[in-house]
Amino acid sequence: DNLQKDLVLSINEYAYVLDETKGHVSCLVGPTKMSLSQSDKLVLFDPHSKSFIPAPSMDRAKSLFTTAPEGWYVILKNPVEGNRHPQAGSSNSLPENVQVGKKINITGPASFALYPGQMAKVVKGHALRSNQYLLARVYEAAAANANQGKVFDAEGKEIANTVTNCVNGQILVIKGTEISFYIPPTGIEIIPINNDHKAGYVRDAVTLERLEYCILKDENGSKRYVHGPQVVFPAPTETFVTSTKGSVIFKAIELSKISGIYIKVIAEYTDENKVVHPAGEEMFITGEQQMIYYPRPEHAIINYDGKVVHHAIAIPEGEGRYIMNRLTGEIKTVKGPAMYLPDPRTEIVVKRKLTERQAKLWYPGNHEVLSYNQSLNEKAVEKTVAKSLNQTYDSFTTMACNYATTADTLTSALVSDPFCLDQLESKASISRGTSYTKPRTITLDNKFEGVVTLDIWTGYAVNIISKNGDRKIVCGPQTVMLDYDQTLEVLHLSTGKPKTTDYLEETVFLRYDNNKISDIIEVETKDYVTACVKVSYNISFDPTYQSAWFNSDNYVKLLCDRARSVVRQEAKQYDINEFYANYHDIITNAILENLDFLPDNGMRIDECDVFCIEVDDDVAELLEHQKQEMITRSIELANAETKYEIEKQLAEIELKEQEVINLNAQKKIDMQEALQKQKMEANQRIEDLKMANEIATNQAKKDLDVVLDAIAAAERARKDADMQLQIEHARKAAEIEAEKQKAYTESVKQIIASIGPELAAALSSKANADTLVAVSKAISPYTMAGDNESVADVVNKLMRGTTLDQFIENM
Repeated sequence: DNLQKDLVLSINEYAYVLDETKGHVSCLVGPTKMSLSQSDKLVLFDPHSKSFIPAPSMDRAKSLFTTAPEGWYVILKNPVEGNRHPQAGSSNSLPENVQVGKKINITGPASFALYPGQMAKVVKGHALRSNQYLLARVYEAAAANANQGKVFDAEGKEIANTVTNCVNGQILVIKGTEISFYIPPTGIEIIPINNDHKAGYVRDAVTLERLEYCILKDENGSKRYVHGPQVVFPAPTETFVTSTKGSVIFKAIELSKISGIYIKVIAEYTDENKVVHPAGEEMFITGEQQMIYYPRPEHAIINYDGKVVHHAIAIPEGEGRYIMNRLTGEIKTVKGPAMYLPDPRTEIVVKRKLTERQAKLWYPGNHEVLSYNQSLNEKAVEKTVAKSLNQTYDSFTTMACNYATTADTLTSALVSDPFCLDQLESKASISRGTSYTKPRTITLDNKFEGVVTLDIWTGYAVNIISKNGDRKIVCGPQTVMLDYDQTLEVLHLSTGKPKTTDYLEETVFLRYDNNKISDIIEVETKDYVTACVKVSYNISFDPTYQSAWFNSDNYVKLLCDRARSVVRQEAKQYDINEFYANYHDIITNAILENLDFLPDNGMRIDECDVFCIEVDDDVAELLEHQKQEMITRSIELANAETKYEIEKQLAEIELKEQEVINLNAQKKIDMQEALQKQKMEANQRIEDLKMANEIATNQAKKDLDVVLDAIAAAERARKDADMQLQIEHARKAAEIEAEKQKAYTESVKQIIASIGPELAAALSSKANADTLVAVSKAISPYTMAGDNESVADVVNKLMRGTTLDQFIENM
């Protein structure tokens, strides 16, 4: 290329040539050919460094025209005054009227070469949909107001440019709802997205559906909230507030009658109902006042542990919760069934911590209750209360469920707030599945969170004591919910056998019905013999003395002491032999007669049972020997009595057996007589029936003969009548036949008289001819069987001597 020194340019090509002797750079525009001298050098213009650099080769030195088709435009820097361009087929020097630093927009179609030092960029015209917009900057207000670019409305019609009265540095928003196609005039430039030309120029507006909103923040710090459905275009000084997920669309907060949101007013305002809300006011908005909540710039949402929406507490039937007033400290008990929504401005849900002693007494044997209350130590309680009372102001970016949006899709980006649930509205589409969708389910775990609840079993009672001195005895079966200041009275019961106070059992449950208490009582008889008796009492408490049931905190000791005193006094009245023999009745009668009711606490002894008695070994041996002797004599006496009874019973049985035999024989005789009598009666009835049957048969025969005679007479009369009819009919037929014969005879006579001899001959001839024909037919087989005998010979032979002899002769 360097040796050739001939630069050939075709149509739509140009190149820069540097004269190294003078420093001039000329623009050679094709189609042309130029022979390069030793001082000519091909160069290129570098738009970044704004300088000319040597061309690597002759082919690389060639450049194509800057071309903008219809609907495109060219951004030209350093234009020539009058928008002149290098002429084709010649070498063009840089004119003197170059406007260095100036920038103009040239609307296509256009195609031209660039003078040395000029820079051009071809940009496609900006087509906008209704939810798109452009950001434009005015860099030369005079040119922007004087020039008019191509502007088309939403229907594709070219309209006048409405961008007028511009000032330098002004930012313009070109909305797709107003302009569908836009080419900026000179003086206005389109700001690319993120200042990157490769990212494009057209921006997407925010499309809001129902229950959605967006936040636009101005440069002065004010915010604007826009609710859907709407297409939102930002003002030139506004930007969309984004969430931590990068979304600009937020979901409105849906409230119900059992949910609410805690609000702090940060700027005074007047709401739609003309109510003035001063700054600093706290509001708790529930679904009763507002089902759908859209944030306001004057509101700041107070969250607890990152939770925005406050939900009601589910309190099933038979359970409850402690609610404390934050201002007064009063604690009330809310019982179920209820859905209780605490007001966070004045109410806090608190837990009640039981001491280890209370947990063991109120819930005996329940280690889970004990473990839970041990975990609620003082520091944990203080930490929970401080955490629940901690109020923090959160930005509106975490108030609601977010959406991450693109040009064509809407992707949910939920923040960790409980109000989101499953209430995201779709883009007007219906999706149906083929599987069963289970209903929403919640799990209630109020076992230890709610009010202290006691299940009072059947036959038990507790004494509830309030700090103001009130007392209330509750009998089972029922469930009791204790208020925050209520406790249970504790009973201290004696244990062991015999009952002592060395080891007392503590309990809050009084067994007021079917209560069994056992004890061992040591007694002394009047002969100074010591014995130990084991007894058992079945006691109950009288309902009419219910207020006195808990007067004695150790009703076991009270009962046992009284019973011991009575039994010991009674035992002193008997010697050991008598007492040992009847100790059960003696002790039972003494206790039931003297201690059937104790008015001290309303206790009543319903039943007393004595199990056994124990004495010293020597006394026991004597008593046992005497007892065995008495048992032996008793057995002998019982045996004699038994033998006597057996003999007596055997004699009675033998007598009864003979009576039964006699009775059976008499019954057999009676049965035989009755049977003979029945046979005779049966035979007599049979004879009577036979005689009656014969009489009836004879009478039937007589009646039948009369009927048969009548039938025979009727039959003969019928035959006689038929015979008479037949005779009469035959007579009449004979008369008719005689009349016919007579008439026929007369007719024949007349015919014969009228017939002449000729007619008779003719008739005779005709008859003979017929006869001959018949004979001929009859003998034709015979003649054919004959040798040479003719018919005439045969007829003549056969008919001679007959009545036809004359006729044959005549023939």
